[in-house]
Order: sequence, then C-alpha cells, then structure tokens
Amino acid sequence: MADKYKRSNFCEEELVDDNLEMDLVNNHFDLFEIKRPTNYFTVSRTFIQRPDLLSLKVYGKMNYWWIIFKVNNIDDIWNDLHIDDVLQIPDIRDIEDWYIKVKSSRRIYNG
Repeated sequence: MADKYKRSNFCEEELVDDNLEMDLVNNHFDLFEIKRPTNYFTVSRTFIQRPDLLSLKVYGKMNYWWIIFKVNNIDDIWNDLHIDDVLQIPDIRDIEDWYIKVKSSRRIYNG
C-alpha cells in the first residue's frame, strides 16, 4: 500500500486550552463503513499493550492499530485489551475507501 495511507495524513491540528493538539480522526470515523467480509483475530499475550504489533500481524504495517481499536470500541490501549479477546479486523480496502472519503470531505469543507 502506498505511503499516502499513513496515519499522520488523518490527523488535524486543533486548539485545546491554548495548546495545539492533533485530532485523531474522531470527527471523521463516522464515514468508515465495513463493506467487505471481515476477519477475526484472537488476542494473545504478544499483543497486550502492543497494538502496533497487532496491526503488523494483520495488515503487514504498524499504522492501522487505531482503526482496529476504533472498530472494536477499544478506547484504552493499556487496559481494554485482554488475552483471548476476539477482534473484528476490517478489510484493508475498507480502510483505503475511508481514507478517500475523508480526503474528499475535507476538500468539500475547505473549498
């Protein structure tokens, strides 16, 4: 997959209490759709507190752990993932489609 799908492309700067922070896509994840069959992954000890390794295992890249967590309603990477949890893993093409939708919606909003 091309580098244009790196997570950093999804972040936007937002001023919070006079500090510039990065918005981690909360404003755009409602555009994400699972259209293709998903896979399921059973968490082992290796992946506890290592979501990057989980993404590497299922997608071949470390960048998509946060999408897996969002799809599975996991908010706290340190405490919400447990051994033997079964996670829904969206098809990488659904992630690519979402990326295109986010980019298109930004062009519409920004003119």
